[in-house]
Amino acid sequence: MDRKVAEQIVALVNGQIDQLISTLGPVEQVLSPEEFVAYKRGIAKVIATYDVEIIDRIAQEYPDLKPADDDADEPDADEDVPASRSPN
Repeated sequence: MDRKVAEQIVALVNGQIDQLISTLGPVEQVLSPEEFVAYKRGIAKVIATYDVEIIDRIAQEYPDLKPADDDADEPDADEDVPASRSPN
């Protein structure tokens, strides 16, 4: 993959992740605690999939494009989604 395309994909994915994370506050205000836990779990699964299926694959060819906070193991879907994630 061309580096410029890889950079664009990583930026797009990171933007999508940031948008998903930004929904947590407003959604928490309107859902029951049980519903919010399920919602948050769903968001965590989507983020983990983005990381594994897109970011990690690109990082195999361009390691510097992997966000620094992705160096740790991915959280389980049961764990909290990070409050913020720094894009490249």
